Amino acid sequence: MSKTKIVAYGHGNQAPSFWAYDVSLDIFLKHLIDAAAASEQADTAWLSSAISDWRVACVPDYGLTLEANWSPAQRQTFLALAEEACARLAARESIPDEEIVSWPILDDIRIFTRGATEVFTAPIVELGRAIIALVSGQLQEAPEGQIWLYGAPGGRMTIGWKGGKTAKPNTSSLDDRKNRDNFSFLSTVRAFFQRLRR
Repeated sequence: MSKTKIVAYGHGNQAPSFWAYDVSLDIFLKHLIDAAAASEQADTAWLSSAISDWRVACVPDYGLTLEANWSPAQRQTFLALAEEACARLAARESIPDEEIVSWPILDDIRIFTRGATEVFTAPIVELGRAIIALVSGQLQEAPEGQIWLYGAPGGRMTIGWKGGKTAKPNTSSLDDRKNRDNFSFLSTVRAFFQRLRR
């Protein structure tokens, strides 16, 4: 099971996108779903469909594709819901694993914390804000030859992309142990990019 998931705005290889740490993305999506389900538009066709898509994106190894064909009003509703999810997460420093694994997401699927006894919310909020920036067209471009990875326990970092090979992540803010842990998921990232190039 990969530790990363793709987050894309629209479909196709050219859609703006970045990678996300799966635990953080799933926790963000849980809060986004809660905000959407409590909204006045929860029963509208477009938001009901989006909520279903967000639940599926919590399934291991499934990415998140946000609809680029939403109307301006729908896009604004999504952005407001994402801001609300970020605000709820930012109100807490961390969430214990017992709480996280108790959340019903989709059928019997629960969020897997990868052994963490608590998950700090700051990287999740940073990921949520990156999703908002992605949909708003304001996401900062990654350095040349790199792609962003959001939601990692140490915060945003980049993954190198050069000539069909994924380089070691730029993890200057993480300790050596986290570097080793993060490197294990790069094989999945490498395979994904190789499939895109075919």
